[in-house]
Amino acid sequence: MVTEAGNTRTRLIEDAERLFAERGVNAVSLREIASVAGQRNTSAVAYHFGTKESLVAAIYQHRLGPTNDLQMRRLAELDDQGLGQALPALVEVFVRPMIERLERPSWFLRFVANALYVERVAPYDLAAEAWTRALHQLLTRINACINELPTPVQAHRLEFFIGLFVHTLAHHERQIQLGRGVRTKADRELLAADLVDAAVALLTAPVSSATHDKL
Repeated sequence: MVTEAGNTRTRLIEDAERLFAERGVNAVSLREIASVAGQRNTSAVAYHFGTKESLVAAIYQHRLGPTNDLQMRRLAELDDQGLGQALPALVEVFVRPMIERLERPSWFLRFVANALYVERVAPYDLAAEAWTRALHQLLTRINACINELPTPVQAHRLEFFIGLFVHTLAHHERQIQLGRGVRTKADRELLAADLVDAAVALLTAPVSSATHDKL
């Protein structure tokens, strides 16, 4: 049973997500979030979450909790199929649930694109939370698939992969809101397949002699 307090908390999370996506985490006050969410008590956010950092964490948990569960099931299926260390399959498990999110109106991917670079608010320690356990396992396995690369290059490739993933999907989320972009299941399937191809190519691209010379 969803309580009134639970409804208020969810409303605050979802309105904060939209405001942070539109303007950035640091540009939005807790009082403004409470006002937009229809709370007469301007301290409502502080009451439910304490700090802005805790509110941001609650947004991540609200969205990534169900995604984490789905990804953990798909990882278990890969292991059963003997594909638990196969890079294309791992990248698809990483990518596809977020592309499936594009089926529904959302601000989450643009929120992530804004919040990812704000100090003390992004979930950098993926092993620390139950709702990021799948992301931690996926990135650990993906990293193991490219461990023949020089260590600095390996770190760069993971950074490039996350950037490609987050900003591409944030862009498509915005395009959908404007009535453009991936609007059908076929569009989403093509985007998923192409993004997996591009990510695998990025992660496994040969290291040029010019890059080797700089190591």
